[in-house]
Amino acid sequence: MAKAKEKQKCELRPVDEEADTNHRFVRLGIDSVEEIEELPPVRVGERISPDLLLNPSGKEDLRTRSIEPDVGSLIEREVQVMEESWATEAASGQTFAWGWVALVACLFAAAILWSLTNLNKAGEESEVLDRATQSNIEKEKQEEIDAETQVSTIERAVRNFFDSRSVEEMLRYVRHPERVRPLMEGYYAESSLKPLRIESFLSLEPLNIDHSASYWAVFCELEGAVQSQLMLESASVNEAKVDWETFVCYQPMDWDEFAKSRPEGYTGDFRVYVEKDELHSHEFSDSSSFDCYRLTALNGDEVLFGYVPRGLGLGLRLDKLTAGNENQEVPMLLRLHVPKDIKSPRGVVIREIVSPRWFFTDNPKEEGP
Repeated sequence: MAKAKEKQKCELRPVDEEADTNHRFVRLGIDSVEEIEELPPVRVGERISPDLLLNPSGKEDLRTRSIEPDVGSLIEREVQVMEESWATEAASGQTFAWGWVALVACLFAAAILWSLTNLNKAGEESEVLDRATQSNIEKEKQEEIDAETQVSTIERAVRNFFDSRSVEEMLRYVRHPERVRPLMEGYYAESSLKPLRIESFLSLEPLNIDHSASYWAVFCELEGAVQSQLMLESASVNEAKVDWETFVCYQPMDWDEFAKSRPEGYTGDFRVYVEKDELHSHEFSDSSSFDCYRLTALNGDEVLFGYVPRGLGLGLRLDKLTAGNENQEVPMLLRLHVPKDIKSPRGVVIREIVSPRWFFTDNPKEEGP
């Protein structure tokens, strides 16, 4: 390409206007030869010596350049543009943005480090969770084992209790044996102790008393289709004791006999049902001075009315207990007193709430009524 361009260099050549202008030319046709006479050249402007005329390139080259650059010019142009761009960047002091590359690399490294840290943390958390899950599973298994053991312990204690043939033998399976021993001896002196066989256990129900889960109600069927209910305390999975006082509903004397005779000056702790009432008569007729409560007992037919001086803490406690049971009868262990020369045919004085239920959660101190 370069050699072609060298052959087509523009040249200046002198024109001799004095020369013979009548040139003859021959045009070659397909089948003939024609002789033509060229017209004289046209002069533009005044003559300037020496005359120089630009010798143009060939027609083919002119036609190509007038429409689009040839391949050589394209190559030369691209090289020139790239060189000019590099020269401009070099002159302006612009360089490649290595700072951005470093920033991206730091971010990428931080992301990798964060991922590894979280991966390790997730692994540790997963290990902790696995240990906690395994611990919970083992705990649940142990609780199931303890529950089965406790049920077996309760059933065994109940069977031994009913199978006892003497007070001494039964004392091994009852709560507060030292305190209840004289009560049991007096009770079975009048009612002989006979062993009973359990046909089946109907149900065992845990009781939540004073936020303690140590108490259970046991329902069973004895021989002769007799159903019985006991309250037990199971302080551990391997220990269970029957509450004998609630089993026999122990009273210091027969309730009906007490209600009828009301011996003057007598004081006793009775297991009774308590309801709020408004019967005021005789020495308790002033309703502004006394609170009245209706008293009944299990398997008893007689009704008594207990009175408490109004405004005392004892009356407020009784009201709270009865109101908490929607004013229905509430089982309590009350200390009742029969005053001397009492005129009220069914009135007694309530001296104390020995227990808000028929049994003791704690072994009470041994003291007289």
